[in-house]
Amino acid sequence: MEDLPEELQAAIAELERDYEQFESHPGGANGYLVFAKNRISGADVAIKFYYGPPGEGRHDEPRLLASIQSPNVLRIIDARNLSKEWAFFLTPRCEDGDLEELIAAGPSAIQAIDVALGICNGASAIHAHGLIHRDLKPPNIVCDRGTPLIADFGSVRQLAEGETDVPASGHSALYRPPESFQTGRYGVLGDIYQIGLVTYQLLGGALSYDPLAYFSKSDHKKYAEITDDFDRSKFQDDAIHRLGAWGRRQTDGLQQFAAMGTLQRQESPTPNDTPGSRKATRQLGNIADVAATLTRVRGDTSDWKWVGDIARLETNDRVIELRPKRGGNYEPLQAKGEVFRRIPSIPDGSLKELVSRVG
Repeated sequence: MEDLPEELQAAIAELERDYEQFESHPGGANGYLVFAKNRISGADVAIKFYYGPPGEGRHDEPRLLASIQSPNVLRIIDARNLSKEWAFFLTPRCEDGDLEELIAAGPSAIQAIDVALGICNGASAIHAHGLIHRDLKPPNIVCDRGTPLIADFGSVRQLAEGETDVPASGHSALYRPPESFQTGRYGVLGDIYQIGLVTYQLLGGALSYDPLAYFSKSDHKKYAEITDDFDRSKFQDDAIHRLGAWGRRQTDGLQQFAAMGTLQRQESPTPNDTPGSRKATRQLGNIADVAATLTRVRGDTSDWKWVGDIARLETNDRVIELRPKRGGNYEPLQAKGEVFRRIPSIPDGSLKELVSRVG
């Protein structure tokens, strides 16, 4: 705890009456995150210390979290003031970590869709209170025994009466809906866009967190000449905006097992009226529509899972693997005892073709 400000160390010393096994965690944003265990109940908790000058909106995050009662929104246990600048709130600790850890582990298709449905449920509860989240991304969603919980409310804003959008958040350019770069505004469709990106990742879609991955050759040359940190950050955001986070993305992956068309309608990168655009697909204009579509997709989806670069399907009576070959095609194999043999009646094909045939 030596790396924490003295004021927070003093607060932890006081909390030691009720808590033990304090552990600082580097993942806290806009403050510090500490884990601990209740001495009486044994419950594991997360303590978020946050800083802010006195003002009406200083305690917005814990107040908003406490106002939402949903099985998919993180629950507030307690909140306290420390000083005019510092305060903290306690929540249950989620041992599964955040969604980035689940994505890295490679969930199966059904597990991924179930997590996406849980995120939809939490976002629906937020929208029902007239709120827009604006920052639905894997680090802001934690998992508790497989259940996703929206955990970070630092960017949440209240819709004014009669309004349909709020100012756009300046955070996480990679997850910003493209129109927010143009208009500086953000509405419910922005949250839907972000859920689409997260679902894409859950289903095996690659999304680089390295801003330089979205640079063109000329971008790299221009970027090398920039020395100011603010200008470098703005240049990175502009590059992501130009590509809409789509230009370098792979379209072949487990997301195709779960109706890629659905995700494309959620994530359409242009707000105009072109085919497939968000304006042309207003049937996905609210979270309930997205959840209903994902539920239908779930019923038509086999539980494929990535094992390295191999797509694998395990059922009660068979195990099938689709193994990559040169040229982008896959070879279908089925387990015979401990050995995998070629499925003779099915030729090599694209991942999408083979999933539809053997799944």
